[in-house]
Amino acid sequence: MSSIKWSAPLVMNQLVALADLPAEIQKAAQAAVTAHKRAYAPYSNFHVGAALLHDEGSVTAGCNYENCTLQACCAERCAIVRANVEGRRCANAVAVYGRGYAEAALASPPPSDAVCPPCGLCRQLLAEVADLSKNFDEFVVIMVSFDTTHAKLVRLADYLPGKFGPSDIGMDVAKLSKSAQ
Repeated sequence: MSSIKWSAPLVMNQLVALADLPAEIQKAAQAAVTAHKRAYAPYSNFHVGAALLHDEGSVTAGCNYENCTLQACCAERCAIVRANVEGRRCANAVAVYGRGYAEAALASPPPSDAVCPPCGLCRQLLAEVADLSKNFDEFVVIMVSFDTTHAKLVRLADYLPGKFGPSDIGMDVAKLSKSAQ
């Protein structure tokens, strides 16, 4: 298991002001908020941005993308695939920000402290990233509040107990964790 080093202590499982979190967490959160603005979601009008935080401090962002068959690629998956294309398979955390822009959502917005968690499929894909990174028990999900001033941090292991992973099919991904060639 890797031991993630943060520039400041993390407060888990409660809403915390972003300004009180480590700089690298703030950087990932801002990247997720920025990415959500580029989402292509004409059918659901729900825009999501996600940003993987890599161990050297770089960030890879993605946004959700929908099409007329009502299929979509979630922001987290877009960030994972983009990172792989860029040669990075490992990360320590993911930041997620989502909000609705449909008329009903704008007329009756959620509370300012509402957060958007990753869907089940994205949690499973993030587990693969964490397995590649050898940090599943420490991998952090950063959920940015609707008003973008706070975040709730949760360990992926708490969000995906009893995960199905590569070892369940006899696969050792250790040799695959290096950068994508």
